[in-house]
Amino acid sequence: MIILTYVGWRDWFFDPNKDYEGATATDRIFGYSNPNDIPLAIGSGAILLWDIPTGFLSPPLRDPIMWGHHVGMFLVASTMIGTFCKWGNMIGYYYASYYFGVIEMSSIFLSFVDIFHPKYKHYYEWLNAKSHSNETSAALAKTMKSVNELSRVLFALSFLALRGVYFPYVSFRMAIPDLIEAYENPPDGVPMWTGYFLIGMISSFALLQAYWGLFIAKQAMKVLTGGGDKSKKKSVKGEKNE
Repeated sequence: MIILTYVGWRDWFFDPNKDYEGATATDRIFGYSNPNDIPLAIGSGAILLWDIPTGFLSPPLRDPIMWGHHVGMFLVASTMIGTFCKWGNMIGYYYASYYFGVIEMSSIFLSFVDIFHPKYKHYYEWLNAKSHSNETSAALAKTMKSVNELSRVLFALSFLALRGVYFPYVSFRMAIPDLIEAYENPPDGVPMWTGYFLIGMISSFALLQAYWGLFIAKQAMKVLTGGGDKSKKKSVKGEKNE
């Protein structure tokens, strides 16, 4: 995730050659190509070899929505790298650094927060234990609790900014309009259904990210406004990333 975030931010925000004067929708959808792209390669590989298997085999990770999300993202990556095109044309590579890189920043913080989520009973109970076996364990738990709380805040902020707000913007204001225009005259060997598929999947993911962003924003507001009793506030803090 760290590598994906670094490469994604570098290529999306700071690559001086990413945009050039006069670039069209066709250029952005069919004119950029890099078969060895790091975000696409690592992202699709991680989804296929880790996210999908663990989402099926590990009981705490058996979330149908997340499993469907992983499968969908792998199919999107497969389509973007040209798997279904006669000549292997890459589709929408211009946007790969965002969808498979920039947004992974929030996942860095989430991966730490998730360790101490209540669904992992052993770690959660250790972090929130009233007493520990020794001073070293107590000091470590105190430090981890502080880091965990900081990670929650950073996760919420980065998710809301990069996924809850910016993801729908990039999708509905940039990527989807480019796909619609570019597929008015696609290159030879590029099936029309790939355009419809990408538009449908990107739209679905954008709405899903907006929904999750709204949920996180509501949970954050409850904590900030002190809504509910103390036990409920603790529960909200422990389950904010669901």
